[in-house]
Amino acid sequence: MQNSINIKIGGPAGQGVKSIGLILDKMFMRSGYKVFGYTEYPSLIRGGHNTYQAYAGSESAFAQKRRLDMLIALDQGTIAAHQDELDDKTLVIFNQDTLKVAKTRGVLLPFPINDLIKKADGLPVMANIIALGAVCFLSGLEPEILANLVKETFGAKGNEMVKKNTACVKAGYNFAREKLAQYAIKLDPPAKKEKQILVTGNEALALGAVSAGLKFYSAYPMTPATSILHSLVHWAKKYSLVVKQTEDEISAINMALGASYAGARAMTATSGGGFALMTEAVGMAGIMELPLVIVESMRSGPSTGMPTWHSQADLRQVLHASQGDFPRAVLAPGDMQECFDLAREAFYLAEKYQLPVIILSDKYLSESMQSVPAPAASWQNKRYGFANADFNKAAGKNNEQPFKRYALSSGGISQRSVPGQSGGAYLSNSYEHDEFGYATEEAEMAVAMNDKRSAKFIELAKEVGQSRPRIFGGQSADVSFISWGSNKCPVLAALDLLKEKNISANFMHVNYIWPFPKEAVSQFIKNSKRIINVECNASGQFAGLVRQETGLKIKENLLKYDGRPFYAEDILTYVQH
Repeated sequence: MQNSINIKIGGPAGQGVKSIGLILDKMFMRSGYKVFGYTEYPSLIRGGHNTYQAYAGSESAFAQKRRLDMLIALDQGTIAAHQDELDDKTLVIFNQDTLKVAKTRGVLLPFPINDLIKKADGLPVMANIIALGAVCFLSGLEPEILANLVKETFGAKGNEMVKKNTACVKAGYNFAREKLAQYAIKLDPPAKKEKQILVTGNEALALGAVSAGLKFYSAYPMTPATSILHSLVHWAKKYSLVVKQTEDEISAINMALGASYAGARAMTATSGGGFALMTEAVGMAGIMELPLVIVESMRSGPSTGMPTWHSQADLRQVLHASQGDFPRAVLAPGDMQECFDLAREAFYLAEKYQLPVIILSDKYLSESMQSVPAPAASWQNKRYGFANADFNKAAGKNNEQPFKRYALSSGGISQRSVPGQSGGAYLSNSYEHDEFGYATEEAEMAVAMNDKRSAKFIELAKEVGQSRPRIFGGQSADVSFISWGSNKCPVLAALDLLKEKNISANFMHVNYIWPFPKEAVSQFIKNSKRIINVECNASGQFAGLVRQETGLKIKENLLKYDGRPFYAEDILTYVQH
């Protein structure tokens, strides 16, 4: 018996690699298992080597792992490309009619797929469905679950297509049962069955935003942030959202600022190159003191870089974007649950402190799949900072006073009005201003307004506090990791591998990047016997931020910048060697 299973499907684009991977994920999830799915694809319209990796665990599924239990090869290149992920027990499933496999690691399981398709009255493109049926049997799952998923997946294509795909699933299942029963993998039953949903990081961010009261979203498509736009368009009517695809990123952020000025909770999203275009408007949000949530999903750069590959090299970019001093918050979720939770938190912080909040995601997090507990069906959201008085009535009709939108206060937060509110009209633009919003270049007022904005950051830092970084694995260990963002997934998986090797390890995950939790981080580093920083960029940007804020230099930095995320085995190997 084993407590997890790790399956990879590989082939050219157009062969249904991702579609089958998603069905695999759902099949395991509906069987009660925790699931994580990871996809790789080149920035090509068609062709190139595509993979989908489905990892399922009876107790947890933090991330994909390198060593495979099964490899489904839809082309010759897949077997050659993944030799280092196979061992003597890996089951290699391939079409014996089209692929010639001379020598490879693993246990070769040739399938007469063409013959099976013909007997099932299927189509040549359904070779992947034959393999899916075989995996269902070899994993010990109930075929009825897979049959229902086939109906859901292909139902829109008509009954005939459902019938053909169902017949191919049965053909693959029956062939494996009759010919390959000795290779079946015995999985531990799920430790705990609960209602789960399967989401990408982008879908979780979009769900979190909607649950937080999002009403306006504008964006220009840019991988890997684009699917946030797709999700919100799909839900727009149901949740009364305004969703706008703009002509460029400059328009996207300025439209979102306009919606925020009007009182709506607003968001935009992009990747590093698009965020570079948004930079001036980020500063405008700062000086206008408008709440705005910005998702920046990192990909490999600089410039166009590798558009469909992973990176964490935009940390310094978002921390310092735009000229001048103004407060901002930067959050970096580590998994799909945190994507949902921190999206909600971002809207709360943005509105309460009237500032831009940047959610820093990445390709790995944005496009990977993970099962999470189903969220509540409805949410209550308190609104912050709005003046609800009729100012004209309070002042008298013949004594109308301008609205002090930027009234000076000890905490820096001043009340907002919305367009059309009686007595609430004020001027707001990119210039330095006085309390009424009128442009000023007076020295004393410039200092007062800078201090006002800075006071909000001080209050924000107090609320965020030092308790936000979470420590996994206990307070004391032989090896300690510190990291941020999506590295949480493979580091947690690595903790399990280290435990198997009798190496005690713990891990501090920082997801509130700015304001920086310097006291908590300092204490963790000082108490560590061996501290290792883990991140996906070439310059150790987070380690640099730690040194900037704490004065402590982390000597060991495990850095990866080849466009791929960490695997748990990478971290284990580093610790051992």
